[in-house]
Amino acid sequence: MSWLSDFDHEIGNIGNGNIKPVYFLYGNDFYLRDLAIQTLRRALTEKGIRYDYGFYPGSEIDASELQNILFGTSLFQSAKCCVINQAKGLMPSARKILNNYLDRPEPGNVLILTADEIDGRNALYKRIQASAVTLMTTTPFESEIPAWVRLYCSKLERNIDVAAISELIRCVGADLGKLSNEIDKIDIYLPEKQEIGKEDVLLVSGYSKTYNIDNLLDAVGQKNKASAVAICKNLIENGVSEVYLITALYQFLWKLIMLKDQRLLMSPDLGKAVRAYRPKQLDQLKMNAARFTLPQLRRAVGALVDADRRLKTTSCEPISNFMIALDGITG
Repeated sequence: MSWLSDFDHEIGNIGNGNIKPVYFLYGNDFYLRDLAIQTLRRALTEKGIRYDYGFYPGSEIDASELQNILFGTSLFQSAKCCVINQAKGLMPSARKILNNYLDRPEPGNVLILTADEIDGRNALYKRIQASAVTLMTTTPFESEIPAWVRLYCSKLERNIDVAAISELIRCVGADLGKLSNEIDKIDIYLPEKQEIGKEDVLLVSGYSKTYNIDNLLDAVGQKNKASAVAICKNLIENGVSEVYLITALYQFLWKLIMLKDQRLLMSPDLGKAVRAYRPKQLDQLKMNAARFTLPQLRRAVGALVDADRRLKTTSCEPISNFMIALDGITG
């Protein structure tokens, strides 16, 4: 639990206005990464700082673009809060620009560098860690989840008993985002400061597990084939139309393709273009897009076209049809 405690301590520092110029987030847990980014953005706003926010996939930035991102000035002289997602993807010429910036980072700006995992032998990561506040954002092991649940509840001024924690994990799983949502719902339901018991979890969160289309899109965006297949099977068994699944997946993949257009990424109407109207939703889409190359996304669309053809022209069993399609999409 120590690394989660360290993470929580640093989040508290940021929330109190102690903002550093460079942060390094390593680990692929979206909830923890997004919590750190949103806490930084909120802290800047609460300090009355006007800033421009940008999210940039490392593999898609060349040296001149990075030079402008890090050293260029805003049209309105605003501060900058920039996320370089998957910093390892930066080209060698861009890494030199980053190294120069890390020597003397602009104190009024915030640079956030991310990596899904860290390699202690990698020279770039060593250089970043020497200059940045480093936060581990790895998905906790299942054995660490109960302690995290207690910590989250304590911030709501609540205790939670052991049976309630076990039931909550049984109902929701070990996803921190889903756990936090359920705890928040229970907190709204219960009188102030009342301990959370198993009965409260059963009343608010207890159900036979069924998924929705957003769960499927999240799994596809994370390239988690096993989870995507299981969710798709669950949806089909609960009556969701195959045509609807194909349409939803196609629209999702098309959004990711749009997010590969650098001109669109710089547009103030980006959220409107991809129909993601909340910053958190847009950031998650950008992270999903960063996991795919453009050729991979084109092949994914082709896999959906093939699935649609099988649906219309063969007697292929629905779950088998989507297993083939999801293998083409996430493979």
